[in-house]
Amino acid sequence: MSKIYINPGHGGADSGAVGTGGRREKDDVLRLATAVSHILASSGHDVRMYRDGDYLLELSEITRSANLWGADLFIAFHRNDADGKDTQPNGAECGIAPKASETSKRLAAAVQQELVALGFKDRTSGVGYKVWTTRNYVVTRTTMPATSIECGFVLNPGDNELFDGKFDLIAQGIAAAILSIAGGVVPNTVTPPSPSANVPELNRVLKYGCKGGDVRMMQERLNAHKANVGKADGEFGDKTRRGLHAFQQARINEGRDVGCRYNGNKPDGKCGELTWTILHEPAPGE
Repeated sequence: MSKIYINPGHGGADSGAVGTGGRREKDDVLRLATAVSHILASSGHDVRMYRDGDYLLELSEITRSANLWGADLFIAFHRNDADGKDTQPNGAECGIAPKASETSKRLAAAVQQELVALGFKDRTSGVGYKVWTTRNYVVTRTTMPATSIECGFVLNPGDNELFDGKFDLIAQGIAAAILSIAGGVVPNTVTPPSPSANVPELNRVLKYGCKGGDVRMMQERLNAHKANVGKADGEFGDKTRRGLHAFQQARINEGRDVGCRYNGNKPDGKCGELTWTILHEPAPGE
């Protein structure tokens, strides 16, 4: 059993980022952090949240509390604000301290992979985490592995649609990522949709280096499921393998069998019959 400290950002007079219609970061992150905390607790871990309502504590008090408690992991929850660079910023990123431990890096990358698999743009350029030289108070002043999650932009309608439409999957994905470090599994609470009755026949296992119309079809389905493999060009390269790997991991986190039983039920980046069938289930919006 691990001690996991959860820090929902902002609160009280500090609303955090504010989006269209008065949507407030502090409300979204409290809701998400609470859902993740419940999953972690149900998996047998000792979980502590610094706030469970709409109030504000000093950052120094938060880090002091986590350090004195002897937490094994520290996770802060945020949603992003305009960064002054993009005209329409979107996507997710997980931040770590400049001198973060290897465990911090693995924790951040695991969470980032889950968020990207669910459709958020990857703002880490494939690294899996951002090294923050600013806005890093809690991750630099805690003594345990730590990351701060920016789960999309409050002012971006597309990110908000993802946040609301896939809220349960986001909570489960983040919890699964944390558990990949802390130990344990997410209880399966997702009822998968029924597969399509018109799944095209698959005549081979699709893997790195394959080319052809079946690869193009797989890429199209991965893009439909927001796995973001780029242009469907019929060539199974690195980007396609990463997207397929992320798609498989997301389905495994839901308790699905994607055909990786002989790989320790870990994603193998190959598309066999089971993964192919799941790919042809209706994607969000279809």
